[in-house]
Amino acid sequence: MRKMLSVLMLMFFLLSCFAFAEQVNLKFLHRWTQEPDKSFFDGVARAYEKEHPNVKIDVQAVANDAYKEKIKVMLGTEDAPDVFFTWPGEFTNRFIRAGRVLDITNYMLNDGSLFDYVGSQVIPFLYNGALYGLPYRVDGKIFVYNKEIFKKAGIDNPPATFDEFLVDLDKLSKLGIKPIAFGNSEPWAVSHYIAAINQKSVPEEIWEKDLDPAFGMWTDPGYVEALRIYSELVPYFNDYSNALKHDQTKVAFYQGLNAMAYIEIVEIPTIATDAPEGFFDKIGVFPFPATNGPGDQHYLVGYPEGFVVSANSKHPEEATDFLKFLTGKQTGISELKTFGYFNGIKNMISPEEVQPIVYETAKLVMDSDKMVNWLDSSLHAKIWAVYSVELQKLTDQVTTPEKAMEAVIEAAKKVREEFNQ
Repeated sequence: MRKMLSVLMLMFFLLSCFAFAEQVNLKFLHRWTQEPDKSFFDGVARAYEKEHPNVKIDVQAVANDAYKEKIKVMLGTEDAPDVFFTWPGEFTNRFIRAGRVLDITNYMLNDGSLFDYVGSQVIPFLYNGALYGLPYRVDGKIFVYNKEIFKKAGIDNPPATFDEFLVDLDKLSKLGIKPIAFGNSEPWAVSHYIAAINQKSVPEEIWEKDLDPAFGMWTDPGYVEALRIYSELVPYFNDYSNALKHDQTKVAFYQGLNAMAYIEIVEIPTIATDAPEGFFDKIGVFPFPATNGPGDQHYLVGYPEGFVVSANSKHPEEATDFLKFLTGKQTGISELKTFGYFNGIKNMISPEEVQPIVYETAKLVMDSDKMVNWLDSSLHAKIWAVYSVELQKLTDQVTTPEKAMEAVIEAAKKVREEFNQ
């Protein structure tokens, strides 16, 4: 009888612990409203809930362009998400300065999980020596080219230097085509070009300082040189670049109307599904060619996208744990199988498990000593508003590199004054 009573008391104790375990409700916000992405994130949340029965995750999605404004509003309200998508750089840094993002450094160091990630993909989420987020998918910018068209133009290998690039562009033009597919109706596209060329044309310590809105001067002559280099490419773009969307010009590239396109690595898998049959086997890749500038010529333009935890979360420990799950190996393998792109976890798979070009391009990111952020994400919004307009004018050949940078310098001055009042 006594033994049975002890067993019953133990059962009651265990049931009580389970029954009274704190119910944790987390809000999770991302920017993918379309399938299969939407269902993928729903599935990640359900998988986490299965492993953590006391946690319920409310998954919400806001489309990309609307997201940028929506998250600004939400973070100042009671409706702020516990875990949310972000672009590292100034887009996130302003929220960190406002005390809206949780410092997760100790959470990552205490269990050693920080060291599961590729270092170059974690660096973008550092601010003043502290870690505020984790990479969900890695990305970089590369030229994808049609090998058959290059061969027809007499080009055996992709260019390594900008001078070689200009020679090749002339050869391709003689085929009666515009060599580069480029759609810039949404000027984030041109920001990727300028980020690459600025980095190569300006000493690293200068452009890194200029990205800080409180100190940025933007007066180094390398910025004008970068715009001059960009201007040399403009005649080789398809016509009406500023009127066309990026995806529209990719279709023209697939149809053989252009020899190459400057695209993100995460777009590579979509070529296999969206391009005509057999096209995927015709393509090769190369990074933006080296210039003669003082910047490091081996950096790769592109930043990871990722997620952060709200500083106002009522459940920071659980929210950070979900963040690790969201960006960890289990989710990463599923992500690769579903979409064909990598997250920031080290040595996730072996080369033979994916198509060679997918592994090759991802390896460019993984092996890069440093990534250079997209210009539109790294700049203060008021500076980018001016810079983007000047870049579109330069694409339309209605301004000069000198005049464009004069406008940027003036915008930077006004922002600097705001920060130092």
